[in-house]
Amino acid sequence: MLTLLTLNTFLNLVKLMKKILFTLGLFSLLPMLSATGSSLEITTIEIQDSYQSSQRFPGKILPLNYSKLSFEIPGKISQVTVDIGDAVEADQILAFLDPAEMQANLNQALARYDLASQALARFQDLKNKGFISNQELDKANSEYLVAKAQADLYMVKLEQTKIRAPFSGFIQNRFLDSGTVVSPGIPIIEIIDSTSVEAHVSIPGSIIESLEIGSQYNFSINEKIYPATLKRFSQMTSQGSNNRLCIFEFETFINPGSVSYLELQQTTRKEGAWVPLKSLSQGTQGLWNLFTVTKNTNDQYVVAKQIVEMIHIERNAAYVNGTISNGDMVATGGAAKVIDSEILRAQ
Repeated sequence: MLTLLTLNTFLNLVKLMKKILFTLGLFSLLPMLSATGSSLEITTIEIQDSYQSSQRFPGKILPLNYSKLSFEIPGKISQVTVDIGDAVEADQILAFLDPAEMQANLNQALARYDLASQALARFQDLKNKGFISNQELDKANSEYLVAKAQADLYMVKLEQTKIRAPFSGFIQNRFLDSGTVVSPGIPIIEIIDSTSVEAHVSIPGSIIESLEIGSQYNFSINEKIYPATLKRFSQMTSQGSNNRLCIFEFETFINPGSVSYLELQQTTRKEGAWVPLKSLSQGTQGLWNLFTVTKNTNDQYVVAKQIVEMIHIERNAAYVNGTISNGDMVATGGAAKVIDSEILRAQ
């Protein structure tokens, strides 16, 4: 009988129990019983009002800023000063167009501006002495403003012969080289941010409801854990899917393109108990069978079949509810080990 176990045997069972406890449920091993000549593991279950579940969602690590840079005006490339892999600082010049034509246009515009400025000064002096009308002064002033606008325009055009880094980062691609004649908008250089990255993760809408913008969540990247802050998510679902795109920003720089997994720990309020997955067998109408062990009036251990609903599976355990009670003893082998109403023997 079970009460005849020696103290040493009991202590050995306790040590064994610590090694094989399931990580998700508080199972406790009872002494070994036998069924039809083979040993049988028995565990007790604890009814809980909620359960925690772990979920992993793959994500894509992308730079916070990513740009393909091009010239805004046509021309011939004079020089590309950087190459793939180079680190650059914000506002650093990365490429030049031949500036000769724009410089000539600017010099011409500056000359007109200087002439219009001198003419306006003379006309103002003449107007003060009463030698010219207001109309003549207004015309000189308009010519001065047009000349100034032309000079300002060609100053901008001359600056547009340069490509500057919009932010600090790394050169990801270089598409064209010196001597190439290009049109506006043709990509010359590709640059990625070197300060911050973000993860794009597709998450079911039902789970997004439990997430909070501004809160931190953990990502597993190359077997290390990195915290990231949920910044925003798309308001519309993708066609044919309930998932939405969530954007998480990291505080530390991680190489873009790395494989990442969002690790979510969620608590769900639903009564049930964790049981070994191998203790369950398929029932009917989507339900499952679970075999418990109880003592009858003759002090014998008897198997009884319980009907349960499987709520969640994680690793080697399942969270279930149904015709079970706190402290029930479950046959971990399930239908492969026992049958309903079978009488067990203590080893």
